[in-house]
Amino acid sequence: MASIKTIDMNGNDILVTLKISDEEYEVLKPKIKNLMIVPVETDALNERLTTGKLGNSNRIMLPNKILKKYGIKKLPKKVPSDVFESNGDKILVIKLEESKVGIPVFKEE
Repeated sequence: MASIKTIDMNGNDILVTLKISDEEYEVLKPKIKNLMIVPVETDALNERLTTGKLGNSNRIMLPNKILKKYGIKKLPKKVPSDVFESNGDKILVIKLEESKVGIPVFKEE
């Protein structure tokens, strides 16, 4: 995930310097406008949405082909999310999986 290196405030302009991964750069490379910076740590995503493959009412539905495309084997029952507003647009951010990289798990044998 990206991290902010510096924030420089000059009147009405705010200059933000980011440290991003190669993967994030590949996503951003062709796009230079209409970007949104939002926190995606679990504690920053205040809403909990119910996931599901079938059903109705207030569920977030994802087709199996999208789950397969991104290698998501199983959806958690509740996922952290939040709605962010920028320039009149409302954008829903949902964390479907949390990375466990770098967190050692010890088990008794």
